Amino acid sequence: MKLVVLRAPIKQTTVRYNNQVAVNDSAYEDAETSSDYWTVWASELLTKGWYDEVELWYQSDEEHKPGKFKHSSGMMERYWQRGYIGAMEEKLDALFVRGDHADYQIVLDKLSGAYRVYYPSGPYYCPGTKHHWDLCFIEDLRQAAFVREKTGAPVELFKKSCVGNYFRFRSQQKKWDICFVCCAPIHKRKRLLLLRDTLRKMKDAKDEKSAVVIGLTDNELIKEFDGLDVDFVGWIHRSMIGDTMSRCKIGLVLSTAQEDGCPRVIMEFLASGLPLVVSEKTCCSTIYLNRTTGMLATDEELPEAISELVAISGLYDVTEFYKTSLSMGASVRHFVEVMKANGGPVK
Repeated sequence: MKLVVLRAPIKQTTVRYNNQVAVNDSAYEDAETSSDYWTVWASELLTKGWYDEVELWYQSDEEHKPGKFKHSSGMMERYWQRGYIGAMEEKLDALFVRGDHADYQIVLDKLSGAYRVYYPSGPYYCPGTKHHWDLCFIEDLRQAAFVREKTGAPVELFKKSCVGNYFRFRSQQKKWDICFVCCAPIHKRKRLLLLRDTLRKMKDAKDEKSAVVIGLTDNELIKEFDGLDVDFVGWIHRSMIGDTMSRCKIGLVLSTAQEDGCPRVIMEFLASGLPLVVSEKTCCSTIYLNRTTGMLATDEELPEAISELVAISGLYDVTEFYKTSLSMGASVRHFVEVMKANGGPVK
């Protein structure tokens, strides 16, 4: 039984922001050391025996030419492009499509016989294709009606995880109260200014808290935090981000309805042992946020929620919850259960 995971080309990306450059080389060659989520997720499906074959398909670019590459785990990678479609005409049982890309249509036209699963890459995002879907995954129940209307397919929650290997070893010494990750350029300024305003309100109320900001940030935005106890550590590769997270008491997630439905940093905070304060605008399912992992807050409630959670952060033990409910193994098991319940091909 064969599964193909179709996704955009992110084998290696170079992030450029305010004259800063960071290369995101995610070590895809070996699933055991990879920091890429879908590489590890697909490998887990293969090694646990749910499929006999699993392949990751990316669109090729100037650096990565069409062809096949095999992982040490036995999983296959494949690059494709418009002029390299013939190799796609082969039998597979299930096609899992993550997000959307202009050239996905080409692949979907060729692979017409497989059971098709779609997982949007944003809160209300659907593919620009009229192909039939057998099953759709979403990140929050607020997406359900929209996705169901657009696709006509059964809609189920996807249980997201993270690459947990990089969050096992933690610092016991706490340096900051708050950890904030601001990597995606979308709405970066808006989120950072909300963080600034929140910290200023707390300082004015004689309740100042220290924070660390991870991510590429321009100097003008950094100046907005003058007088506040905030360290900007720049871009940190996902394979090393857990060390910085573990030196904080809580994680803070600020988002907008236009961004990723459920940011992966939520699971990374939990894997690092940090309880969370999450902005109300984030499409965060109760799968991740509940009484044992943290609290939801409006923009106005953020100062009070942060102060409360920092004070009692030592009482939270989110590690066990992550291991049993949100680990990569738990994510894969949930996927398999949902596939079976909806008649999907899985061993």
